[in-house]
Amino acid sequence: MIWKRLLLHAVLPIATTWARRQERRILRAGIPLDERQLADARLVGIAQPERIRVLVVDKIPPRVPLSASSTIGMALGYGIFLRRDFCGSRALLLHELAHTAQYERLGFRPFLDRYLHECLTCGYPGGALEKEATRLAEELCS
Repeated sequence: MIWKRLLLHAVLPIATTWARRQERRILRAGIPLDERQLADARLVGIAQPERIRVLVVDKIPPRVPLSASSTIGMALGYGIFLRRDFCGSRALLLHELAHTAQYERLGFRPFLDRYLHECLTCGYPGGALEKEATRLAEELCS
């Protein structure tokens, strides 16, 4: 368990820098939420949904060779990547919006710290943050 914490402390600054860069990229190149999506963002509890931008890409995260090819969405603060073949999924967007709400609630780096810690200790998707996002998306889609 200690080795996982040490690994996290070594990786967190690099992950935070990468995530911030990707968020800036999405905020520059992405599109704002439409009215329905803004309403969904408010339902999820996002305080500033107008700041959110979505960037549709072929691979998430783009140009990172070690990423899982099964990744279909990723929230990085107010920036959200959606994989092109899933970009019409309301459930996926709701899930990523739930992560954006978590970023707002916890702060950027504290969210990443907790999320990565949960992935290392509970496994993906066993962490509380991931379960919360899944539950919110399921509740709002039913």
